[in-house]
Amino acid sequence: MNLKLSDLFAKSRVGHFGFLFISLLATFIVPELLPDEGGFRWQIPLFLTIVMLSALNTVTDRRAEFWVAATLLLFGLVPEWMNAFGVENTDIWGKAVIAAFLVYVAILILRSVLRATEIDVEVILGALCVYLLFALVWGVAYQIVALRHAGAFAIPPALLEGASNPEQAIAAALQYFSFVTITTLGYGDIQPVIPIARSLAITEALFGQIYLVTLIARLVSMTSDRSRETSRSREET
Repeated sequence: MNLKLSDLFAKSRVGHFGFLFISLLATFIVPELLPDEGGFRWQIPLFLTIVMLSALNTVTDRRAEFWVAATLLLFGLVPEWMNAFGVENTDIWGKAVIAAFLVYVAILILRSVLRATEIDVEVILGALCVYLLFALVWGVAYQIVALRHAGAFAIPPALLEGASNPEQAIAAALQYFSFVTITTLGYGDIQPVIPIARSLAITEALFGQIYLVTLIARLVSMTSDRSRETSRSREET
């Protein structure tokens, strides 16, 4: 393996996956830094909208796939924003559609990563986006479980204390729990209580480890194959 880091940047510019990666990081980090003031119900829907639009921008190559993703985006975001403006009983099925959208786009991005013939910045960012998208998917799944089953998660009062919007505070806490779980940090401050919540947490932790192992193996294999092809071409000339 003689691929240098400088070669990665020389061969590629940050494109669609780069914007998606930045929006995902912003979704995980920025809402926690915003002030919690009365009536602020828009933070999570806003950042989720940015992520979903950035994700949609990565699947524009094939029209059929784009329109499937666009339809899921529309039917997912409309109820999410309706709930943000106070319309009741719109959040659960909207979140289910959002989860379907994120899974669909993540699979399409992963396909592009696996079909890449060489490694560049965009391929690496695409692989990282898939990882973060699935963390977001499990976070949405936890929110659905929490809405369907009160007490599904044991959340420390300190995480919810003083929140002007308890529902949004719970959503943010469960998204944090998802990120902690997929990286197997396991702080233990939030705990799944009911069986379906525990099952989701177990599958997320397994996915996080298996994905990273197989991804590294794939990227190393791609680099090795490319290096062998380059060496063979030099020998033939």
